[in-house]
Formats: sequence, C-alpha cells, structure tokens
Amino acid sequence: MAKKSKSSTLFPTTPREHISQLIEWMSQGVYEKEQIIAVALLCAVAGENLFLLGPPGTAKSLVASRLKMVFKEGKSFDYLMSRFSTPDEIFGPISISRLKNDDKYERLTSGYLPEADIVFLDEIWKAGPSIQNTLLTVINEHIFHNGGQIMRTPMKVLIAASNELPAKDEGLEALWDRFLMRMVSNCIESDASFFKMLRSEQIGLKPLPEQFYITQELYDKWQSESRAVTMSESVVAAIKSLRKLLSNYEKEDGNQLRYYVSDRRWRKAYRLMQTSAYLNGRSEINLTDYLLLIHSFWNDDESIPNVLNAFTSSLSDSVTKSLSKIDKSIKQIMAPQGQQGEQTVQSQTIRRGSGSNEFAEYDYFYYLVENYPSGETYFSKWDYSALNNQPKDGVRYFDSKRNKNIIHALMPGRPFDAATKNASNLTKVKIQKCNNGVIIDGTPYSFRKRSNDSISPELMQRLPVYQRISAVQESYKTCAAEWEAQITENWVDSNNIFLSPNDLGLIKKMIREVSEQMKTIEVKLNNVVMMIK
Repeated sequence: MAKKSKSSTLFPTTPREHISQLIEWMSQGVYEKEQIIAVALLCAVAGENLFLLGPPGTAKSLVASRLKMVFKEGKSFDYLMSRFSTPDEIFGPISISRLKNDDKYERLTSGYLPEADIVFLDEIWKAGPSIQNTLLTVINEHIFHNGGQIMRTPMKVLIAASNELPAKDEGLEALWDRFLMRMVSNCIESDASFFKMLRSEQIGLKPLPEQFYITQELYDKWQSESRAVTMSESVVAAIKSLRKLLSNYEKEDGNQLRYYVSDRRWRKAYRLMQTSAYLNGRSEINLTDYLLLIHSFWNDDESIPNVLNAFTSSLSDSVTKSLSKIDKSIKQIMAPQGQQGEQTVQSQTIRRGSGSNEFAEYDYFYYLVENYPSGETYFSKWDYSALNNQPKDGVRYFDSKRNKNIIHALMPGRPFDAATKNASNLTKVKIQKCNNGVIIDGTPYSFRKRSNDSISPELMQRLPVYQRISAVQESYKTCAAEWEAQITENWVDSNNIFLSPNDLGLIKKMIREVSEQMKTIEVKLNNVVMMIK
C-alpha cells in the first residue's frame, strides 16, 4: 500500500497551502492548463468572472466541472448556448401549478443557474437578448427576479467560453465588460506534454481529501480577511503609469473601446489583487498580483500586444525616466560650456527654496516628518499648503488602514471625521509652517526631501563640473538601488501561485532591457569621470 503524503493527511495551515493543494488536485491529467485552473479558482474566491477563448476540445468545460468539486456541497450549472436557447433552459421552466392556482409567474429554479455556485456557459455570445439582459442582473447584483420574488444567487463565478470574441456593434459590450479575467485556452503546444497526454491512461480523479474542501464558512472567512489587504506604493505608481499609457494608446488608436477600462473593472481588479495577495500569504498587494491584470485589460485580440507592452512599461516607468534624466545630465556635462558654464556655485545653491515641490511624496497625499518622536509620521500635503506662520489646531492619530501616524490640520467648516479616516489614539497638536517643514507643538521638524535626481536641469547646469558629476553619480546610485530593491521585493524567487512561466517571461525580458539600459548609462558615466580627471 502506497504511503500517504503529508498533504493528504494534514489540514492545510495557510490559505496558500490550501489553494496550492487544490490547484495540484484539479490539474490531474491536464496539460498546460495549470494557470487557467489557478486563475479560475482565484476568480471563484474573489467572486469575479472568467472568459475562456479557444477552440473546442481544449479543456474549457473541464475547468468548470473540477472547480465545482472543490466546494463543499457545491452546485453547478453547465449549458451550451445556441441562438435557439430560451430563458427556460437557463433559469428554469415556468411553474404551471403556481400560474394556474395562484396566478403567479414564477420559475422552478432548482437545478438551474439561479441556484448554482459554479456556472459554465459555452458559446455565450450566441445567447439571445432576453438571456443576456437577465445575466447582467445576476452578475451585477447577484439577484434573480423570479416573478415577484427576489432571489439571492449563490453564484461564486461564471465561467463563459467561446471560440470567438463578442461581435462588435451588437450590444454585447456590457456583458463582455462583466468578465474581469480573459484567458486564451489553446491546444497543447509542447511536444513533451502532447505525447505525455497521448500515452496517459484515462483514469478517474483521485478523491479530494475531506480537509481540502472549501466550505461556505471558510469561503466567507477568506473573502472577509482578504479585504484588509493594502496596496504597496510600487503598485500605486505602476497603476498611475498604466492609466496614462492606455490613455495614450486610446488617443492614438481612435477606438474609444479598445483600451477602455471602466471604473467598475478597476474596482474589481483591485478586489482580485487583494485576493491574490491574501491567498499568497501577504498583507499587501505587490507587483506580482498587479501583473495578473494582463489577463484582464485587453478588449480584443488586436489590443493584446499593446496592453502587454503597457504593463511591462508601467513596471519600469520610474527607473527608465530616472535613467533618461541621468543620460540628459551626462550629455549636458559633456556639452561645450559658455562663459558662465564653469561659474562656482556654493553647495547651498542646490537647495531649491522652501517650496513644497522639493518634498518627497508618499501615497500621493503626504509628506514624511523627519525624526518625529512618535515614530514614522506623515503630514497631509494639502493641509500644509493652507498653513502659514501662525499656529493652528491640528490632530495626530493612527490610521489603521494605512498603518501610519498621520497629522492633519483642523480647518474651519471641515469637521474631522475619525471613522472615515480609520483613526485611533487621537491627540490635539499645534502646527504652523516653517522653512523646509512644519512646527509641531513648538518644535520644528523638516520634511524628507526628494532624491538628487529631482534637481532641476537649470540648477544642475549652474554647478561646477565636479559637483555636477557627483550629483549625477549619486542619482545613478539611488536609481540603481531602488531598481534592485524592486526586483528583490517582487521578482526574485517570485512565487505567486497564479502566475505562469509565460507571465514571468515578460518580466524577465523587461528586467534584461532595463539592465542593459543601466549598463549603458553606467559606462557613459564612468567615461565622463575618466575624461574629467
């Protein structure tokens, strides 16, 4: 008798271990579909929907059937759509007895979509308008209007499939927008996997150990706890960059829908990233969770290459911009100098005055108060702009959502709402503006400054050559250190269980390109140093 593995006898200790075991179990006898299975499971836990694009015979329906099996007492509904499909076949037949005896127009929903946990609809775009309109209500609000009765649907995920994308200008855009994740299910590509599939024996699934079922109680627990996951600053920066890049593509293309991402989709994408981070054992969304959205934000096959490029560019946007500034500074150093090019400027002239644009920004809304005795403390940059040299009332508190100490000014006509700010440990303080920072309860504190790469080109040009080279070297070191930290934090030994080798291949290519760019800049900088000596 074969010895049982530990995973088959022990209860999973973490959500990550649990999900990993389920993915492994669902992937039995299936080749090159591990990521689709993993993402389908992620969508089910997050409460989002999945569309699979691919030809017949590529295991699309199998994904849904196995997904249903991991939910304790889970119910499923599968249907192959055609243009002749009727609402009765999807939502249940009309109850003749209720219509005859009580004059009530109600459907018998047992065994049909309204009572299913996992739904699979093949060839979904062939459904008629009456089915599509009802689906929109079920997907949006998780309710089904059954005559005069409103039913809450238990549906965790709707998996739809087709060998084509929705036809344009036929009113399918609203339904298409409801599928957050969109993945391609192709035939087996690898020769090794193909022949392994041919030679494999058709045997049944191994039984799923009882402890690995997802109960409703566990499902609710995962959903609740995952909502506490926060988002890292690197992801915030990447999202800002991505929105601009997609907007630029949209303007260049002229197609208002090809690169359009609705606010609803962004909100759902955030929820999916939270769930991914939680199931991977993290309390913060990182860039590996963000990368999953490459399977979400394309709207047609023509947009896929540009969407992939936008994602990889958004991940390296900050470093490439910094490198571009450094390269420009190197060229300026090597350019012929005018009569004032070598004028000596005291190091104090590097300071750009006391304007707020010299301060480093955090979460887009705060400055960091240096050396504050209560620990890491942030000051609202909008409040700072309204301060003057006269003391004003303020409040210091702990923001449990951001996990930071925050200081806000108390403005007339704008009451402080502690609940909306997740505030605890409130303390009143006196605040007023001062040079390079703020005075809090009579003690001056400076705000953290931006790094050297933020020095304006005009000021850089006014420095003597040796100071300019030193500033550029420092900028390069800062840029390189920040890039290495991002790679280490997100991509070294990346173990996001929902990413595929192909997804990570995009990242490896991007990292190689940035590394080559950094090497080029480093060579230029070293050459300039050698020439000046």
